Amino acid sequence: MGTYARQYVPDTIGNSTNYNLDEVIVTGTRVPVSRNIFPVPVSVVQRGMIEQSEEINLMPVLAKHVPGLFITSRGITGYGVSGGAAGGINLRGLSGGSGRVLILIDGHPQYATIFGHPVADAYIASDAQRVEVSHGAASILYGSNAMGGAINIITREAQEKGNHMSVRLMGGSYGTQRYSLTDSYRKGKLSAVLSGNYDKTDGHRKNISFDMWAGYAKLGYEFSDQWRVTGNVNIAHANSQNPGTINSPLLDATADVLRGMSGLSFENNYGRTNGAMNFYYNWGNHKINDGHTPGANPQAFLFRSTDYMGGVNIYQSVHPFTGNTVTGGFDVKLYGGNAYRNPETEKFVDHIKLNEVAGYLFVQQKIGPCMANAGIRLENHKLYGNEWVPQVGLSYRAATQTHLKFSVSKGFRAPNMRELYMYMIANENLLPERSMSYDFTVSQGLLENHMTTELTFYYITGDNIITPIQVDGHQQNMNVGDFTNKGIEFTLKYNIINDLQLHGNYSYLHMDKPIAGAPRHKAYAGLTYKAGRFSLDLGAQVINKLYLIAEKEDVQTDNFTLVDARVSYKVREWIDFFMKGDNLLAQKYQTMAGYPMPRTTFMGGVSINLY
Repeated sequence: MGTYARQYVPDTIGNSTNYNLDEVIVTGTRVPVSRNIFPVPVSVVQRGMIEQSEEINLMPVLAKHVPGLFITSRGITGYGVSGGAAGGINLRGLSGGSGRVLILIDGHPQYATIFGHPVADAYIASDAQRVEVSHGAASILYGSNAMGGAINIITREAQEKGNHMSVRLMGGSYGTQRYSLTDSYRKGKLSAVLSGNYDKTDGHRKNISFDMWAGYAKLGYEFSDQWRVTGNVNIAHANSQNPGTINSPLLDATADVLRGMSGLSFENNYGRTNGAMNFYYNWGNHKINDGHTPGANPQAFLFRSTDYMGGVNIYQSVHPFTGNTVTGGFDVKLYGGNAYRNPETEKFVDHIKLNEVAGYLFVQQKIGPCMANAGIRLENHKLYGNEWVPQVGLSYRAATQTHLKFSVSKGFRAPNMRELYMYMIANENLLPERSMSYDFTVSQGLLENHMTTELTFYYITGDNIITPIQVDGHQQNMNVGDFTNKGIEFTLKYNIINDLQLHGNYSYLHMDKPIAGAPRHKAYAGLTYKAGRFSLDLGAQVINKLYLIAEKEDVQTDNFTLVDARVSYKVREWIDFFMKGDNLLAQKYQTMAGYPMPRTTFMGGVSINLY
């Protein structure tokens, strides 16, 4: 998105994450700003950490390395959609499945518009240069669905001159196979990246197989020192099976999902002013068989849906005087779709078209050790009219390596098409949900900045929440709910010696109204060691009081500890052999009620880099 391409921060330690608090971020500002002075807490996962995971999908990497973020799973790979689907994204107790956490690719919103939630199988690790996760409401810049935060996937570009190709081949437990190829090219003013991925498993249970392929292409050209254009396209196609719960197995429960994204950006940078005009278009096509219990009749019709989202965002920043940045922007979003089972009698959504138009102004001012920002957004929706969204923040450099930050931000979520139009509980008169996020953060560098820590206290309130209630003898969606979430997020990164690094995070979450898929305590610690051609990565994740079922009449939680390890050996400069093991303690656990996860699994493979 705009100036992203020129602002990547390279990995500086152990090819994993940047241990400098002063790294540059763009999420939450649209223009580059030092992370240590930006008032809103932002987690950054760099390319090195993504590569070390050996994952095809991006979600498992983020779940480990971002405090407060949890993602549900049901197998060794793949998430699926519809009933029994995993990939539920929860940040600070707000669910992406309900559309309250926004996924972005290069700043463009990404979700299935009919249901208002992201599709986890569509986010591919090899496409990401880095991921920035904004904690707390981010609606000031991104509008609807960012009540709990925004996960911005910044796509890869060719960083070095010439042609560079990498190939990764993996195989392991339960017939799992993973293949990945990426080629990058840069010469003069032209740059290009192409990638392809394939992921397949038979699964650890009967009827839980999964396979997918994904492709990505990005092309950029610099017309001059001030102007450049980039275009990219992502396509992912996944076939998944839902085996049902252990107590209620299913047959023929399948999902065929195609997701695509395309974008075109024109960027300008004149020093005192910079900005971009970005066009995007996303689409989806889903064919779902809800399956049947053994002995029952198969479904007569498949559930089918198509959806799309297109739009443009234009922004420009100016620096009128020292320390000051003023950013103004304009967004237009058009979306719609259709859904049916029997095309004659069961049309749930019939080519519905909606639109949102917004403008915003964001001002940042640095005075000595302080950075203050304030912004306002006015969003107009075809159905509910205007929504004002304010945000204010302040950061203070109390000492050379000590920063104090405070922010207050409003978030909102527009009702999705399912809530408005589908099934008996639909209500066309729904209004947006709203939230307020309060964050206080202390960042501290220690031991000559070999160790960095960050501690955030947050408090979130929400109202107008859409909840089904009894109206005139039947259930109907209404704006009657509210919630209060509060908690702590902590990260630590320690460069013990040049070849030994420790990184970890911890989060505590208290919800007055618990939801499934959100743990009370979540902690992760990882150790990376390199000695010549040999490298070792060890990790441990502790989950305490994960809500599997959070209904008043039935509360079920789980606790578990997961230990993983990865070893690799560089035979030549261009070839590595590696092996990884997950759940090495063979823990019995589940992140979704009735869907036990596999015990210990192993993967091995080879990575080839051609220059």
